[in-house]
Amino acid sequence: MQLKTAASCEGKYKSRTGKSRKHIEKAKKHIPCGVESNIRVFEPYPFVARKGEGPYLYDIDGNKMIDYALGYGPLILGHRHPDVVNAVKEQVDRGSMFGSPTEAPTEYVELVKKAMPSIELFRFTNSGCEATMNALRVARGYSGKEKIAKAEGSYHGGYDYMMQSVDIPEDQYQKGKKCQPAVPWGKGLPQCISDLAVIYPFNEWDETEKIIRKNADELAAVICEPVHAGAGCVAPRNNYLKKLRKLTKELGLILIFDEVLTGFRIARGGAQERYDVKPDITCVAKVAGGGYQLGGFGGRKEIMEEIMPSDEGNVYHGGTYNAHAVSVAAGLATLKVLSKPGIYTKLDRTGDRLFNGLDDLAKDRGVDLWVEQVGSLGEIFFTDKEIKTWRDEQDIDGAKWEKWFLNSLAEGVFFGVPHPDGHAFISTTHTDEVVDRSLEIFDGSFKAVAK
Repeated sequence: MQLKTAASCEGKYKSRTGKSRKHIEKAKKHIPCGVESNIRVFEPYPFVARKGEGPYLYDIDGNKMIDYALGYGPLILGHRHPDVVNAVKEQVDRGSMFGSPTEAPTEYVELVKKAMPSIELFRFTNSGCEATMNALRVARGYSGKEKIAKAEGSYHGGYDYMMQSVDIPEDQYQKGKKCQPAVPWGKGLPQCISDLAVIYPFNEWDETEKIIRKNADELAAVICEPVHAGAGCVAPRNNYLKKLRKLTKELGLILIFDEVLTGFRIARGGAQERYDVKPDITCVAKVAGGGYQLGGFGGRKEIMEEIMPSDEGNVYHGGTYNAHAVSVAAGLATLKVLSKPGIYTKLDRTGDRLFNGLDDLAKDRGVDLWVEQVGSLGEIFFTDKEIKTWRDEQDIDGAKWEKWFLNSLAEGVFFGVPHPDGHAFISTTHTDEVVDRSLEIFDGSFKAVAK
C-alpha cells in the first residue's frame, strides 16, 4: 500500500528532507521508483540514508533518526557493532572469495546447531528468499510430490512459487471467508505455478486442519512463518504450532519453519525454541548474517542428504556466493555475541518497554490500537479489534497509521517497515533512554492522529 499522507505531516517531512527528495527524483531516471526494492517505496518519497551508528540512522540532509527498521531485521546488534566491523575488516584483508571451502562456515554451523537442535545438516544461501526456495526443492525431492501449503498473507521471498496470496487485490478478495484459493501476487506469475500452492489460514486451526488433510496426498511440505510476520507481527494462538506439528507428523508431511525473521531474534533458537516446536527444515537469514548477505536452510539428516550426489540423481543446490567469506565472518561474529548470557532477556525487556509504552500512550490519547509483540519483534495496528489472523488486518485504519508514521519520521523515529502491515525491531543498542525518547515522539504522533 503506498502512503497518501496527511498534508501537515507531509509538509513537515518535506521541509526536513529536501536533499533526499532531489536524490530520489534523480534516481527515478535510472532505477524503477528510485529504490532498489519495492518495500522501500512510500509517499511522498523515502529518505536517503548516509550512515548508521548503534540505534541511529543519519540521512543525507543531516537528520538523526532512532531506527526501528534495522535494515528490515538483520541488525540485532545495531549499526556498526565493533565485533562485526572488526571481523569483516580482518576477513577482507585475507580475501573475500576463494572458490574452495574455508574453516569459518563449519564453525558457524556448529553455533547454528547448538541454537537449533532440529538442524542436523545445513547449507548456506545468500538470502532468506534463496533459503526457502531451496528448502522447498529439497522437500519436493524427498517427498516426490509437488504442492506446497503456505499461509494466506505470508511472505517467503520474491519467487514465483511463494508469491501467492501474499496480498489479494480488492476485486478478488472474498470477504466473509477464513481463506480462499491461491491468488498470484502481481503480474508475471504463471497460473500453473499458482495451481501448486495450497493456501491455509494462520491461527484458524479448524480450517487449517481441514485444508491440509484434504490435500495431504499431493503436498510435499507445509511452510509456515511461526510468527506471522507477513501480517506485520501476529503471534501463534492456542498452541497453533504444536497442532500443526502433530498434524504434519501424522500425515507424513515435511514441516518447514521460515525463521528468516524470527531466527536468532525472538530467542537464540528462534520461534522453535520460544514455542518448543521442532520443524523438519528451518530457513534462516537476516540476523543470521549480521547485516551481510547470508541465509541458509537445514534440518533432518535424511532430508538434507537429498542434496548429496548419487547415482539415482539428487536435488541440486549451488551458488557462487554461498558462504561468502565476508558474510560468514559477519554472521559468525553476530552469533558469538548473541551466545552471551542475558542478551535475549535484555532484548525482551526493551521490547516490553517500547510496545507497552505505545499501548499506554494510545489509551491515554484515546486512539484505538492493537499491539502485537514477540520479544524484540512487534507491530501496532490502528484498530479496536484483536489482530490474530491476516484477514483481521484487512480492516485496520491505514490512514491513521500513515499520519502517525510520517509524523514520527519527521520528528526523528523510523518505525520499521514503512507500511501499515509492516513490523518494527529492537536492537541491543536501544537503551531505556533511547526508547523513552522514542515514546515522547510517538506521543506527539498519537496527538496528531487523535485530532
